[in-house]
Amino acid sequence: MGHEQASTTLNRYTHTPDDYAARVLAAFDSSAASLLPPAEEVPSESAFIEDEEGL
Repeated sequence: MGHEQASTTLNRYTHTPDDYAARVLAAFDSSAASLLPPAEEVPSESAFIEDEEGL
């Protein structure tokens, strides 16, 4: 069973919220950096260099 065309199913059973267009525009209007998780601190190179005693 089902509809003859997929578009019939999509038109009948899928709906977008009233504020959908505004939310999409806001997402593209804001900086992409705001979508990324906060950056973690990266250890400096000196943290990877061991002295001779540590070898």
